[in-house]
Amino acid sequence: MLHVVPASLIASLALAIPAHAQSGAGHDSAYVRVFDNCTSYQAEDEPVHFSDCAGYGDWTVHIVAGEHGAAVAYSRRGKETQWGENPPRVAVFQDLGQVMEWRLDASGVPFATIYRSIFTGFEPGEGGQYLTVSALRPDGEVGACHVAYVEAAQQPGANQIARDVADYLAPDWQCGTEAPIVFDLDSQMDVLTIAAQRRPGH
Repeated sequence: MLHVVPASLIASLALAIPAHAQSGAGHDSAYVRVFDNCTSYQAEDEPVHFSDCAGYGDWTVHIVAGEHGAAVAYSRRGKETQWGENPPRVAVFQDLGQVMEWRLDASGVPFATIYRSIFTGFEPGEGGQYLTVSALRPDGEVGACHVAYVEAAQQPGANQIARDVADYLAPDWQCGTEAPIVFDLDSQMDVLTIAAQRRPGH
């Protein structure tokens, strides 16, 4: 069945949801409780559930979930390709947070999303959390792709790191060519350093 983390647990895991969260110039955030408005169905003869959920604006969030995890897509264009991308699996079970953050440009158009995956295992203390940052491609052959995975259980400021990834890396990320980056306590470079190196002439 679809694993959905209760809102009370999200709060206890310190998923900060301010009314407005700004990072890059002119950028803002909107927050959508993804599972509040979904159409769901189950695959025949398989313990797999599919959900089409209302996202931000005209976007639809397509979720596939099984007994041990779930994957997210933002368009039927290249849906299976999007479902094939997942954060590092640090335990056997994966739950999705109820709230998804949508990063908006100065015109209010969404260009990236951030959602939380919570991993748990059979033993107490086994697991972890990652924030997945996706770049939206409304006109692309594939509707979205993963840009980065931000470790969020131990890393201070994980929410802000994820917003910086969305603002400074997602807009010109080469979907299908560049592999997602993992940001954790062992990362050698921060988001702004990587963004500076990606600018022409560097």
